[in-house]
Amino acid sequence: MRRDDVTKAGHSHKILVVDDEQDIVFTLKTILTEAGFSVDAFTNPSVAFEMFRPEKYELIILDIRMPGLNGFELYMKLLEQDNSIKVLFLTAVNEFSMYAKFKSSVSPMSGKRYYLQKPVDLTKLLQRVDDMVRL
Repeated sequence: MRRDDVTKAGHSHKILVVDDEQDIVFTLKTILTEAGFSVDAFTNPSVAFEMFRPEKYELIILDIRMPGLNGFELYMKLLEQDNSIKVLFLTAVNEFSMYAKFKSSVSPMSGKRYYLQKPVDLTKLLQRVDDMVRL
């Protein structure tokens, strides 16, 4: 399944994926690339932050629970550089109390922030990604 949609510049939609689990990063990058997206993927959130450039990505997919810099912390740092970013959080976490200090900044917001629970249904993931990059 290839995507026919391209950005105004004629390139496929650019997505940043950050998850500390190598197999998840590989799977997401493969699925998204096969669907026609251009993907940069990292297992280290600090490296992803260093490589981030404002207005480069139409969507960022972040795991929440990562060592060193969790997904919420990374999102807040990226938001300081580009306040127009859209994020799709992936999480196996059912209890968000440990992230209470981020609640107002990371709560779901239509068109801007969504959550998908792990294990991720790849069909739902592709649909959500497609919906978010079209907004």
